[in-house]
Amino acid sequence: MALEFYQIILIIFIGILVGISISFVGQTGQGVVLPIVLIITGDVFIAIAINLLNDFITSAFVSISYLRKKQFKLKKEIWIIMIIAICVSFIGVLILMTTPLSSVYSWVIPIFIMCLGVLFMKNGFPTIETVRNIAHKLSQKFSRNKNNEEIDANELSDQLEKDFGKNDNDEIRGYIKLGTGLYYILSIFFGVYVGFNAGLFGGNSGLIFVLALVLLYGYPLKKGVGTALVLSMINGLFTFLMYQILGNMIKSQIYFDFEITLYLAIGAIASGLIFSNFVQKMSAKTMGRGIGIIIFTLGTISLIFFFLF
Repeated sequence: MALEFYQIILIIFIGILVGISISFVGQTGQGVVLPIVLIITGDVFIAIAINLLNDFITSAFVSISYLRKKQFKLKKEIWIIMIIAICVSFIGVLILMTTPLSSVYSWVIPIFIMCLGVLFMKNGFPTIETVRNIAHKLSQKFSRNKNNEEIDANELSDQLEKDFGKNDNDEIRGYIKLGTGLYYILSIFFGVYVGFNAGLFGGNSGLIFVLALVLLYGYPLKKGVGTALVLSMINGLFTFLMYQILGNMIKSQIYFDFEITLYLAIGAIASGLIFSNFVQKMSAKTMGRGIGIIIFTLGTISLIFFFLF
């Protein structure tokens, strides 16, 4: 489809927002991409597939700064989450392709995006500090010492502060003991969440990956973000390919638009490369509220377009 000039400018602007969003702990750009692509194409499958591909492309470029500094580590234990996520994302795509669910998604997704916008307006963007706070609270509930007894809150706080500040050469140690029932329960939860978020909503779940890496494997935060970007790229690319393969097999259609993907990538790569080094110095509260308003507005417009056209 041939895009109008104003659509090209709008898509590049949306791409810029995506680059900023992914720079915040690898957060997906689905909040701004899905409603715009839905308005332009009217096809929920294309919207989800394009968001997955754009997240993959942007994450690849944003991760460059992390990879150069070796801020990533792929441990074999991580693959339990990845295998679950990939299997569940396949199920999510299959459900969307073979059930009436896709027929209601054109108004479900805008409502989901509006809720996401409200969340950003209220709490700001998830950042490293957000992960620190969430990890601190969850670790207080779940962490155990060597005798499997609850760790004192002050002791845990000191441990977290020490571990969050450790350098790249320090040993990576999780807060939840490997092989325990809680470890497997959380691994399954994270994997299922990531898989369904990718398969049904086209999100890369960067924040969830970071939380899993910090809580289950004790990753330092920067290394957790870098690793999460790599994991998000793997899961996002797989899910995108599933949309193409299953789309061709079930719907006899390929869900891809070169023009939209190109202009999104131009904006997202440019802003991602610029902001990946400086974004954590910005006010997540202010930035989140601003983009939250944009996301809520885009979701509202997309919902109006669905009912009017």
